Amino acid sequence: MDVIEIDGASNRGIDEIRNLRDSVKYSPSKGRYKIYIIDEVHMLTTEAFNALLKTLEEPPAHVKFIFATTEPHKLPATILSRCQRFDFRRIPIRDIVEKLKELAREEKLDIEEDVFLYVAKASEGSMRDAESILDQLSSFSKGKVKLADVTESLGMIGQDTLSTAAGFIINKDTKGILSLVADVLNSGKDAKQFLMDLVGYFRNAMIIKAGISSEEFMDLPKEAIGNIKTQSQSLSQGDFFYIINVISNSLKMIKQLLPERIVLELCVIKLTSRDSIASIEEILSRLPEIEKHAKDHHSPPTPTPAVAPHRAPGVVIPEKPRNNTPNIASAVEISRVKDAWPILVKAMAVKKMSISTYLSEGEPDSVSGNVVSIAFPRQLNFHREVLEEKQNKEPVEAALSQILDTPVKLQFIATDREIKKPQPEESSVITRDELKKKEPIINTALDIFGGKILRSTRNA
Repeated sequence: MDVIEIDGASNRGIDEIRNLRDSVKYSPSKGRYKIYIIDEVHMLTTEAFNALLKTLEEPPAHVKFIFATTEPHKLPATILSRCQRFDFRRIPIRDIVEKLKELAREEKLDIEEDVFLYVAKASEGSMRDAESILDQLSSFSKGKVKLADVTESLGMIGQDTLSTAAGFIINKDTKGILSLVADVLNSGKDAKQFLMDLVGYFRNAMIIKAGISSEEFMDLPKEAIGNIKTQSQSLSQGDFFYIINVISNSLKMIKQLLPERIVLELCVIKLTSRDSIASIEEILSRLPEIEKHAKDHHSPPTPTPAVAPHRAPGVVIPEKPRNNTPNIASAVEISRVKDAWPILVKAMAVKKMSISTYLSEGEPDSVSGNVVSIAFPRQLNFHREVLEEKQNKEPVEAALSQILDTPVKLQFIATDREIKKPQPEESSVITRDELKKKEPIINTALDIFGGKILRSTRNA
C-alpha cells in the first residue's frame, strides 16, 4: 500500500498532480517510506510539472519519488535539476545467454545450445522477457527444447530460410524468392518480421565483408556465421548498401499501413532484378581505363592549346569545352510508372478509399525529370482538384516514390481521353432509366446537384 504507481500518460493533468500533492502528506502505513512511481513522466503537461515542482523542492521526509521515462530530454530542466538520474541500458546478449544457461542447469531443463542465443535476441536486452520466454518454451515443449520450438512460438524466421532467401537475391532468382515468400507467409509468419530479419542478415554479411567475423558482433551460432561469410563474398559493398536501402524503404512503406504482402513481394522483386553495383573503389580504379577508351574510340582529336604570348612558357589557355553533352534521360521511365500505377492504386485503397478511386481514373502520361504527369478526362476536373490538395497529394507522391525507389513529383493534367468504361458482362449493364426506376432518389439527387450519371452497373 505504500508503493503507488501512476501512469503519466493517462494522469497527465494538473488535477491529478494536485491530488498527489494532497496525499503525500500522509505517513506510510507499514514501510519506512511512501514511494510514488510515475511512469512515462515526460507525458505530464507543463502545468502539471509546475504543480509538482513545489513538492519536489520541499518533499516530506517519508516520501520518495521515482520518475521513469524513455525520453528524459523532454523533462523540464527544473525537474531534472532536483533528481538523481540513473540510465538503464539493455543487457548484453552474451550476459543473458549465460544467465539462461545457469537457470536451465538449476531447473534441470534439456535445451539445445542455440536456443539460448535466439531467446536472448528475442528478449531485446530484457532479462525478465528472456526468462519469461524460456519458461513458456519449457512448458509447451515436449521433452527437449529445440531451436524449431523457438522460431515457431516466437514467429521468428530461421537462419536456413534467411540463407535461402539471400541465395535467391544473390543469384537474382525472382521466381525462387517469390515462392519462398509465399511459403513464409502461408506458414503464418509476419511480412514485417521477415524483412527485419532479412535486413539483419545482410547487415551481418556486410560486417563480415568488412573483415569482422567475431561472434560478439554477430550474435549467431558459428555455423550460421560460416554460411553468411561464404555468401558475403558474392556481393560488393555497393550491393549491400542497395539491398539494405531497398529493405529499409519497404519497412517504411509497411509503417504507412500499405499492404504488407504487396510491399514484401515488390521488395524482393526489386532485389532480384537489380543490376550489379560496383563499389566506389572499383569505379575509381577503372576511371583511367575508361577515359583512355573514350579518347581512343569516341573523342575527336584535341587541338594543341595555344601558348599565351604574355605568359611564361608552359602556361596554356585551355580551349573552351564543346557542349557535346547528350540529353539527360528522365529520372524514371514511363514504363516503370505504368507498371507501378496499379500497385499505387491498391496501396492507397488501404489508407483512403476515395483517393484510390480518384487515382484509378487517371493514367500515367509522361515523365519530365522527376515530375510524372497523370492524365484525367476533362470531365473529371473534380478528381484532379481533390488530388492536387496538399494533404492528398503528398502521401500519394511519397508512396509512388517508395514503389519506384526514386523521389518523384506528380502533376495532374486534363486530356481529351474518354472516361474509362468498365468491362462487365453484357447482362450486367443497366440503363439510366432502369437505374432511376430502381432507385427513385437518384432523380432527386440529379435535380438538386445538376449532375449526370457517368457509370452504372447492376452491382453498383
